[in-house]
Amino acid sequence: MSIRWFAAAADLRVIPHRWHLGPVYDRLTAPEHPEPGDSARALRELRAERENLAAVIHAAEHHGYDDLVWQLCEAMWSLHLRLGFHAQWIETHLRGVEAARRGAEEFGDRRAVGRMLVQLAFAYMGVGDADRAEEALEAAIIADAECGHLRGRATALEALGLLRLKLWRHDEARLGFEEAQRVLGGIREGDDGRRDVPRATALLEHHIGRALTQEGAFPAALAKLNDALVRFRTLPEGADTYNEGRVYMSLGETHLRAGDPELALVCLDKAVETMTAEGADLQLADALEQRAEGHRLAGHPAEAAEDLRAAAARYEKQEDAVGAERVRERLAALAG
Repeated sequence: MSIRWFAAAADLRVIPHRWHLGPVYDRLTAPEHPEPGDSARALRELRAERENLAAVIHAAEHHGYDDLVWQLCEAMWSLHLRLGFHAQWIETHLRGVEAARRGAEEFGDRRAVGRMLVQLAFAYMGVGDADRAEEALEAAIIADAECGHLRGRATALEALGLLRLKLWRHDEARLGFEEAQRVLGGIREGDDGRRDVPRATALLEHHIGRALTQEGAFPAALAKLNDALVRFRTLPEGADTYNEGRVYMSLGETHLRAGDPELALVCLDKAVETMTAEGADLQLADALEQRAEGHRLAGHPAEAAEDLRAAAARYEKQEDAVGAERVRERLAALAG
């Protein structure tokens, strides 16, 4: 089995219904009924090989195999999204962007350029570098617009909206998500990315719900988030358990901000359960941190401290020093 085949096959087991550009995915079939725990097993396999994958990217770049460079970066998406390792993520994807650009000059296909720029932007977001993330996303939107790649452009607009959410620019974020919805609406039957539109629409409904939460429009936010949950559960391709867990995290946050910590804890318990089963340690740490706040507001200090300690351990495991330090500060404040 080639390293490209291994990485793509594992990535597909983690996120079966994401759209792809790498041709190896066309020869792979996502499991119709995944075995319980298979996503977590695939993540462990990718984690075990992450340094080898990075080494192959370096070697491929050195020997001029640009297609292998960006295709391996694409296949490492689920590894980095769910486990982090941001320094390696940025280092490999800077190479991926340049490889895709060289390929575009040679073959005239710019779709991989936008793909690499979006994945790189998420890495920058993970380390709090909003300026570089925004620069990458704006370049991705231009690259996808120039080659008429609607699915890629919708993804770049979605990612730019997520960056704006992180910066509390919720009005701009919501407008960006709505623009992404309009772009998705232009994808016709038989077009590239059409199969993924129902899942993409569910994701955007989730993001709009999060933006409404930031705006303080809690009833409207809850309506959007519950609609997103239903959409994920009724996808024709099959359930997206991971993103159901993400929606539960957002429901928990909304209930916390609306002043109902007990109902928030019900949602966050489900989120923690889901992220544990998925092996998504970064998102599990986030869910534990949110649940700790729910316990604090509900008057459960011992449970809050337990969740914060568990979150810190997971941030440290994934080499997220910023998250670990933030949680340790919260733990100290709770003890004080």
